[in-house]
Amino acid sequence: MESWGYARVSGEEQQTDKGALRKQIERLRGAGCSKVYWDIQSRTTEVREGLQQLINDLKTSPKGKVKSLQFTRIDRIGSSSRLFYSLLEVLRSKGIKLIALDQGVDPDSLGGELTIDMLLAAAKFEVRMVTERLKSERRHRVNQGKSHRVAPLGYCINKDKYVRDDSPCVCLLEGRRELTVSDVARYIFNTFFECGSVAATVRKLHADFGIETKAFDLNKPETSSRIVNDEDLDTIVFTPNKANHPLRYPWSGLRWSIAGLKALLVNPVYAGGLPYDTYVQSKGKRKNFDEWKVKWGTHDDEAIITYEEHERVKQIIRENRNNRWASREDNEVNPFSNLIKCAHCGGSMTRHAKRINKNGEAIYYFQCRLYKAGNCSNKNMISSKILDIQVVDFLAKEAERLANLVDTDEQISVEEPPEVKTLRASLNTLETLPPSSAIEQIKNDLKEQIAIALGTTNNAAKESLIAKERIIQAFANKSYWQGLKAQDKRLILNGCVKKIFVDGHFVTALEYRY
Repeated sequence: MESWGYARVSGEEQQTDKGALRKQIERLRGAGCSKVYWDIQSRTTEVREGLQQLINDLKTSPKGKVKSLQFTRIDRIGSSSRLFYSLLEVLRSKGIKLIALDQGVDPDSLGGELTIDMLLAAAKFEVRMVTERLKSERRHRVNQGKSHRVAPLGYCINKDKYVRDDSPCVCLLEGRRELTVSDVARYIFNTFFECGSVAATVRKLHADFGIETKAFDLNKPETSSRIVNDEDLDTIVFTPNKANHPLRYPWSGLRWSIAGLKALLVNPVYAGGLPYDTYVQSKGKRKNFDEWKVKWGTHDDEAIITYEEHERVKQIIRENRNNRWASREDNEVNPFSNLIKCAHCGGSMTRHAKRINKNGEAIYYFQCRLYKAGNCSNKNMISSKILDIQVVDFLAKEAERLANLVDTDEQISVEEPPEVKTLRASLNTLETLPPSSAIEQIKNDLKEQIAIALGTTNNAAKESLIAKERIIQAFANKSYWQGLKAQDKRLILNGCVKKIFVDGHFVTALEYRY
């Protein structure tokens, strides 16, 4: 029987100590783990590549193959009771023992469950305290005119100040020019002023630096790189999850995406400014660059571009955005907004051309946005007219299929997920204990986790039922669909379809919201 392990560090922890994750993995291997799954992400992030791979492998493994799952501390799994107990449910179904090397807890005992609940509540409280402390530190650093902790391409940090990075970076064969890291940053801005758009700049930079851009293969099975076996600890390179921790130079090389290059171009650091308040706190999403706050004059002597050039960059990007689709009249509303995906790479397909037919109707042409950056081989465009015809055909067939199934008004019973049952059991145990402020805090936390889990399950069932009803009502009769306005079509499509996959001039598949 095997023993598996799970290791996790935050991005900040790994940046401070490059060997932090390796030390955890070595401890787990020393404790007898033949396979260790790992992540470099915050404990508040529930969807992690390594943890998800671990759970999937545990579910598919035969009972008796794995005898134990080990980690150093419970908070390495996370601070969410729902996440922890969902993993615990999988372990119990396979007869796998849970072992925390630094915490002697037994989740199968009454006292062990109580200890785990208290540790998770403490971890959640610690996360809130750390968040407030980091916010306070950022405000203080901005007021003092100090740099952020991470420097953009072209800079390094010296005594809390941005200074140009003059270390060698690349040598261009044309003219045999050697460029430093700061020279490359300036070269990027010069190229943008020459090309006039972000996408064209990406293509030229890849050509100038000899970067080969490979098309993505959506059908290629993914292999997880979040597992360490006995033989590969000395060769593996630990990098953060790309979705939550975008790789920067030098780990990413000089390969650019359109979104990544745009973020660099509008960064005020290059003009001697210090940006702050760039995110919407409630959603965690970045604001438009026109809404950023900037403290100017923090490192004017180290600026790579002038303030006038910085404003010129933003003006060019604004004009490009406005020139594409400035007007939003009803006949120009895109019913397929955020729905069309390339069947080759899975990337979004966006509008790139427009023409007016003899009837005065606007016809748009969609193309994979990754093709512009050279990251996809699908160069064909598909018109909105063809999309409308083919998508309706798919939905009409689906409406006929759904109409032949069980009556959609039938009440659907939703069984409680296993993690909810486990949380309820823990809550019932706490109810029998003498009341105290600490126990009340843990009980409230468990009730919140139960409400979130139940709300997610019930909402998914309701959304599925609504999506099916919309398909039957809107697409049982094609003439009804053809008479709708673009805005109404958009509302209906977004209510029942998640993705529309396109290959060349054909719609290949639809992914529904159920």
